[in-house]
Amino acid sequence: MTDIKQTLETAFDGEPPLTLDLPGIMKTGKRRVTVRRVAAGVAVLATATVVCVPAMLGSSGGGGSVQVASQPTVSLTTTASPSTTSMATETTKPGTTGGPQTMPVPQPPRPVTDERAAQLTALLAGSLPAGARVAPIPGDPMTPWTFAASGNQYKSVTEVTTEAGRGMVLVYLVPGDEPKCEPGCETVRLPDGRTAFVSRSSFEERTLLLVDVAIPGGRVHVQVHNSSDKATSNGNAPLTAEEAVKVAAIPGLTF
Repeated sequence: MTDIKQTLETAFDGEPPLTLDLPGIMKTGKRRVTVRRVAAGVAVLATATVVCVPAMLGSSGGGGSVQVASQPTVSLTTTASPSTTSMATETTKPGTTGGPQTMPVPQPPRPVTDERAAQLTALLAGSLPAGARVAPIPGDPMTPWTFAASGNQYKSVTEVTTEAGRGMVLVYLVPGDEPKCEPGCETVRLPDGRTAFVSRSSFEERTLLLVDVAIPGGRVHVQVHNSSDKATSNGNAPLTAEEAVKVAAIPGLTF
């Protein structure tokens, strides 16, 4: 312990003497300060010369005024990036106090056309139970059990009568996200690997059966009502859940 203490106490003893020439250092410092001041003066003179030359070049020969060329105007053009949704509706989100907000409306992967609607109509043949009868919905001029182009989707609105019952059957091809199983829904595994989502609801004597099946770029949505006007019950619905799933899963029923 004593050796360590002695070592620390004598660690800085016997330092070599400082060999500093103080008068020489002061003389050198004054010389450097003088050089810097001269250099600064030259820089200021050069800056003034650069500023004056453009002004002289822009002056007119006849008068004493100096004309300075105006700066070019720079305009920025913003190009909107391409979007997959070309249609939009204005709506106000619940709970917000601002003005209307633009909400994108999903678009199908292919244009909606009357020609494609005719092709989809041909696929509907044979999808209803044997002996089923179809008729227009009262007050709706649409030809029963056919597809029509409607905005960004295809739709079919028909009154169907079977041995089980009578009511409206609506079939839609809707663009957007794949369907999801909401609370209370049932799932049916289809032969092609897809899944059908089935849900039921009722209000007083009216019933509603919903079936959704995913397709590229959207889904097939089927509604089965036991009413022909969504107001009066006809008793039993015209299609069972299994029969409605068969309609939604028709091969080729895509955009």
